[in-house]
Amino acid sequence: MISNALQQLDLKSLTGLLYLLEERHVGRAAERLSLSQSAMSRLLNRLRDAFDDPLFIRTATGMEPSYKALELELPIKSMLEQITALSQVSEFQSQTSQRTFRLQTTHYQAQAYVPAIAERFYREAPFASLETTTITETSLMSQPDHKVDAVLCSEYIQVPNSFHKALLGREKFRCIMSKNHPLANKRHITLDDYLACSHVLVNMGGSGRIMSDMLLGDRAQERRFAFRTPYFLAALETVGQTSLLLSTSGLLGERFQQQFGLEMKELPLDFPDTHYYLCWLRAMENDPANEWFRSIAMDVVRDLIPHPEA
Repeated sequence: MISNALQQLDLKSLTGLLYLLEERHVGRAAERLSLSQSAMSRLLNRLRDAFDDPLFIRTATGMEPSYKALELELPIKSMLEQITALSQVSEFQSQTSQRTFRLQTTHYQAQAYVPAIAERFYREAPFASLETTTITETSLMSQPDHKVDAVLCSEYIQVPNSFHKALLGREKFRCIMSKNHPLANKRHITLDDYLACSHVLVNMGGSGRIMSDMLLGDRAQERRFAFRTPYFLAALETVGQTSLLLSTSGLLGERFQQQFGLEMKELPLDFPDTHYYLCWLRAMENDPANEWFRSIAMDVVRDLIPHPEA
C-alpha cells in the first residue's frame, strides 16, 4: 500500500531528491531546480515525510545521504529517464522497419494508385508489409475498431469524424467505349446518343445511389445498365470488347486505352469532378511511421492524379 505522503510526491520532488544526492548541498540542488533555498528545504521535508527517513544528515563536511537515500538513487534515476523518454518522439527508420501498414480504398483507386504507392513503399521500406482492403460507401461508418493507417477514397465514401481528411486532387468523368463503337468516330456525342446505348455500372456497394441519375433527372429511366460489376478492370476490358458504354473517372481508362482498345469522349452531361482524399485516424496524427506512410501516399497520388491539389 502506497502511503498518502508518498502519493503526494510529484516529478519535481523526485528530481530534487536526485539533485540532492548528486550535489550533497541544498543550495546547489535548489539552483539546479530553479528554487529558492527555503523552498528546497521544504521539498526535502516532504521527501523525508514520504519515505519516513531523514535521507540526509548534516556533517562537518556537508550533507551525507542515509542508507535509504542511497538505496533510492538508482530506481528514481531510472524512473525519471523512462519518463523523459516518453516525451521524446521516436524516429522512424523505414529501411529497417518490419511494421505492417494497412491501407483501405476502393477498387478504382486500388488499381489506379496503389501499384505506384507499393513501388515507392517497398523502395523505402524493403522489410515492411503493406495490406490493402476494399471499402464500400458506408463500410467505414460501421467498423467498430479501425485498424488502418490510411484510407484513400473519394467524397462518395462516408468517413467518420474520428478521421482527418486531406484533399489530394480531382479527376474528370469521361465516357469510355470501344474504339470500334459506332460513336467512336463522332467528335461529340449527344445525350440521345448516350441514352440509346447500353451501359456498364461499376458498383462500390453501399446505398446503391447513382450520381449521374440525379443529373439525368427524368431521363435517367431511359438508361439501361446491361453489365454490373465491382471491378474496374473487368468493366474496362468488357467495354473494349462490346458496344457498352462506361462513365467513370478517366485516369484508369487512359492507362489501359491501348491494351483494351478504348476510346474516350466527353460526357454529354455536366458531371462534377470526383475529388479524392487521404484520411487517417486523429489518434495516429503524431505517429512517425504513420506520418511517413501518409507522406508516401499523398506524394504518389498527387503525382498521378490529373488535377492535383496544390
